[in-house]
Amino acid sequence: GEKNSVLEYGNLDDYSMGHSSPVPSLYKEMELNTKSYLASGSHMVSGAGQGRLLTQLASMTRNGRILELGTFTGYATACLLEGARNVAQILGTSVEASADRDDGGPYLLTMERDSRAFNLAAAHLRVIAEHGIEGEQAAEAACMLRNEGQVKEIHANLVSIIVDNVAKCHLLRVTDALATVEAMAASTSSDCGVELAAPFDMVFVDADKTRLLEYVEACLTSDRLLRRGGLIVVDNVLWKGLVLEANNGEFSSIADTDDAGHSELRRNRRARKLATTMHLFNSAIVKDDRVEVLLLPLRDGLSVIRKK
Repeated sequence: GEKNSVLEYGNLDDYSMGHSSPVPSLYKEMELNTKSYLASGSHMVSGAGQGRLLTQLASMTRNGRILELGTFTGYATACLLEGARNVAQILGTSVEASADRDDGGPYLLTMERDSRAFNLAAAHLRVIAEHGIEGEQAAEAACMLRNEGQVKEIHANLVSIIVDNVAKCHLLRVTDALATVEAMAASTSSDCGVELAAPFDMVFVDADKTRLLEYVEACLTSDRLLRRGGLIVVDNVLWKGLVLEANNGEFSSIADTDDAGHSELRRNRRARKLATTMHLFNSAIVKDDRVEVLLLPLRDGLSVIRKK
């Protein structure tokens, strides 16, 4: 008989994804849209492996309530929303109240500052509201966004959607995400107009890298914002691998004018500064007895922090 055809893999990353549940086609279209609409930031999209992990983590939460700080164009947002939807389906909840109000059920609140990213994220969320996440209709609708004029300028500060009639999502435009988070931690109602009906189960932080400890502190000091046992997931904690040099003190020997034997990345002042910032964050959070930390060397580094 004929031999079964064997699919060969060139590396372990491809093998791993090849032996994971398939990624809905929508996500590839979201990546292409980002490359087309915001080319300079296309490397900031979470990608398939990390995205699937975010969906799994969100799907394991108790109530499917998730806060995302840094929407960008909505790739990770969709992954987290997929997880919230999965929880809603297990809990048997359905959305009865208005999409504009948090009713305490499965819910994703995501915040973004950049207007162009906000516009594309809103377009992606509206595709999900109309077509869901799985299926070719969602992918085709997302593909259409690459036609000129399809990504509309959004002037509202809040975009609300419901996915599969079971989970809500709010995309909020902010000027200072930390101030908004701290206001939410201090009270059930914040100046931004989003009133929390219950704490979050998971917070994904992909925002201002220089304020990570402050974001985490807000989550740890307020059970109103993040419940005990909840997760804080922080992205980019290995910062292109440069945290090793930051840890070993090797940056101090690199002059900005010295290019002999050093890569462009290591000479880059901003990259060195941010790598040092990430190293200081990693060093501080692992010593904090209010949490348990697992730093995963996935993509650009993902720190999974459990609030005790």
